[in-house]
Amino acid sequence: MVTQPTAPNTRRTRRSKLYWREAIQGYAFIMPVVLGLILFVFGPMIASLYISFTEYSILQAPMWVGLRNYVDMFTRAPLRVMHSLWITVIYAVCSVPLILVTALGAALLLNQRLRGMRYFRTALYIPTVVPLVATVFVWGWLLNPSLGLVNATLKLLGLPPGTWLSEPNTALPTLIMLSVWGIGGSMVVFLAGLQGIPESLYEAAKIDGANEWRTFWHITLPQLSPTIFFLLITGIISAFQYFAPAFILTRGGPLFATYFYNLNLYEKAFRWQFMGLASAMAWLLFIIIIVLTYILFRSSDAWVHYEVKR
Repeated sequence: MVTQPTAPNTRRTRRSKLYWREAIQGYAFIMPVVLGLILFVFGPMIASLYISFTEYSILQAPMWVGLRNYVDMFTRAPLRVMHSLWITVIYAVCSVPLILVTALGAALLLNQRLRGMRYFRTALYIPTVVPLVATVFVWGWLLNPSLGLVNATLKLLGLPPGTWLSEPNTALPTLIMLSVWGIGGSMVVFLAGLQGIPESLYEAAKIDGANEWRTFWHITLPQLSPTIFFLLITGIISAFQYFAPAFILTRGGPLFATYFYNLNLYEKAFRWQFMGLASAMAWLLFIIIIVLTYILFRSSDAWVHYEVKR
């Protein structure tokens, strides 16, 4: 007796064919991204991890040296690895809070409902759009001790001119202050966070008699804590990757006062051809950023308040 296929089996077969067709199409669409990550991200990372355990100068084959590069980073003072790391830590500790506070203050001012406010927002965001190299060259000319416009203006006002990038005591603080020039991106993120705070919270606080300071401290800051957390993470990562301004303006000087970690890494790799040591330095920086990010995520439960929507 011959049995005919049932309708459920036919539907199951059609469903299975549709599933595999959609799966193949999905994998085909994501394959360029996956291959890009493997070839240009994870592949070079694995290669650099191996090179960090070797002595490698590009022109010669890598020679296995074990942990020597990692030991040299902490023990050989002429390499200035710890010095450059300390300079980078000082920059991160000073510049990240400065950028957050300045960007938040600018966002609070630009969040006012005043006529023509969009033009002020555009004006403060434009420096972020300008290429970094062009901005750095302009600031290098402005801060020139003898020909710069900043010192010329100070002389006209009867004030003493500054040494800026030409003296060890003022070079690093000057670069820290220059970081405020690029607050446009953080300001826009803060502005979006401010506009996402429900007006009902401010109305309730006003009815309860809260002044502006209490409203800011108990409503604005808690509501902005996820935004602050995001900008804090990205700011720390960016600060530890600081390179272009120091490379263009000071080359690590004067007297290694602005010898940032990435600048040191660049010189070890592309000037002295110490590829093994440079790879070890890169992995040390990667570990530092991962640890700091982990600590911030673990501590975020105590101060980051996410709105629970029901």
